[in-house]
Amino acid sequence: MLPFHKIFHPTDFSAADSAAFAHAVKLACLVRGELTMMHVDHRVGRQGFEDFPRIRPLLARWGVLPEGSSKEDVAKMGVQIKRVRAVSDDTTGAMLQHLTTHPTELLVLSTHQREGLARLTHRAVAEPIARGTRARTLFVPAGVEGFVSSETGRTNLTRVLIPLTHNPDSQPAIDLAAHLASTLDSKQVLFELIHLEKDTNLQRFTHPERPGWSWNTLVATGDPAEWILAAGEDFDVDLIVMMTEGHTSLFDLLRGTTAERVVRGTRCPLLAIPARPELPVLAP
Repeated sequence: MLPFHKIFHPTDFSAADSAAFAHAVKLACLVRGELTMMHVDHRVGRQGFEDFPRIRPLLARWGVLPEGSSKEDVAKMGVQIKRVRAVSDDTTGAMLQHLTTHPTELLVLSTHQREGLARLTHRAVAEPIARGTRARTLFVPAGVEGFVSSETGRTNLTRVLIPLTHNPDSQPAIDLAAHLASTLDSKQVLFELIHLEKDTNLQRFTHPERPGWSWNTLVATGDPAEWILAAGEDFDVDLIVMMTEGHTSLFDLLRGTTAERVVRGTRCPLLAIPARPELPVLAP
């Protein structure tokens, strides 16, 4: 079983959010968990929740539920759905405030990848939320289908990239990638392991052996983020799974951590795992 039950998904009601929404719903169904969707209105909050992404029509399109199913039918699947609204000019702050009292185990975030001037003129939401909660985070770039089809609900996880370091220890990334592939019932998977440190002890890391699964290793030198992005594109991977320590230096504050820089450039989902224990969310 995957090591999360509570899933949190911020939504802006846009079409660009549909891929992340599909991943959040699929994972909630797989773990029979709790999915919380949250929207922040900048001025006057609208009444009701009719404009939230609708789950039952999505599950009906996937063939999981019949047309015209009820809320009770979703509950019978073991899935609990919660919708939250907040009125604030600070989207990130409002969501972190909510997560202070309602912590999550997995964030599923849609990312709008911007660089240069565009990045300076648009307030980022996904990265600050991930940093503030220190929860496992699945980043799904807008415009990318990912490993869950929004139309059919089918999954496609055949190539996974896992960057490896000893500090932080990347064994949890290997373990979670294997758990996810197993839960998705992926029969044929190629795991690409990239060692990002010199004098890496390759025997320290362990991974499960299964028919149809293969594990390739290579050693990288140079800028880790550039290596990861290049390898992800060259190998046409469906998912990157990696550890993150958060901001640990002035360089990280200026350019972003390796994981954040990968998030800004990758064309596939990235599952980031905090290296340190989860910390309490600090309310703004």
